[in-house]
Amino acid sequence: MARALRIQAAGLTYHVWARGSGRMAIYLDEQDRLQFLELLGQALVSHNAVCHGFCEMTNHYHLVITTNEPNLSHTIHEVNFRYAQWWNRQHSRPGHVLQGRFGAQIVQDKSYLLSVCRYVVLNPVRAGLVRSPNEWKWSSYRATAGLEDVPPFLSPQTLWDRLGGKKAEAKWRRYREFVCTGGDGVPAPPCEPVLGDEMFVQRFKDHRAAARREVPARFRRARPPLTNLLARVFTAGDR
Repeated sequence: MARALRIQAAGLTYHVWARGSGRMAIYLDEQDRLQFLELLGQALVSHNAVCHGFCEMTNHYHLVITTNEPNLSHTIHEVNFRYAQWWNRQHSRPGHVLQGRFGAQIVQDKSYLLSVCRYVVLNPVRAGLVRSPNEWKWSSYRATAGLEDVPPFLSPQTLWDRLGGKKAEAKWRRYREFVCTGGDGVPAPPCEPVLGDEMFVQRFKDHRAAARREVPARFRRARPPLTNLLARVFTAGDR
């Protein structure tokens, strides 16, 4: 069966994820993590995209990005391909590093961007790796919360604007409160190719039938509520 086409357009925001082949660890040390972020930054610049949030786990990663051109596949392919090449050379290992096709979900910026970014940075807490998101060095939480400098590839301004506050300290505080009040049980985005209200989803109705083929068969039913967790895809084996 042919692969379903990606829904790609200028100005769309996506929640993107990819995991290691056979759930293998894709980050073995700090250098791996730094190299991935370096390549991510280069791809964002070359493809005119913006990163709102990220989290490097152990065997997978999450990104929340907006593409200013219809080029999501090219952007993520560049990151994944270059990182896999580097990783194999670095660790003297052959074969695939990342498993199959990356996952991508269109996110309605106005209503869902904050919730999806919160879900992403709380991954290490849900996985039991840390007790608080500020303990995890490899996500966008610390920079967005004002606990460290914002890296060049990260653009948290949209999140700060959504939460309000005039001074930097107020923006950081509101972000910390928003994330931490979600707790480790914060609802995750449902396993649907488009996440938004009914009017937003309707815009992509003609594409959804094809895009849904990327979702495992057991998830192909009526659009579930926000409380239908993405944890069904990212199981206890994903850290």
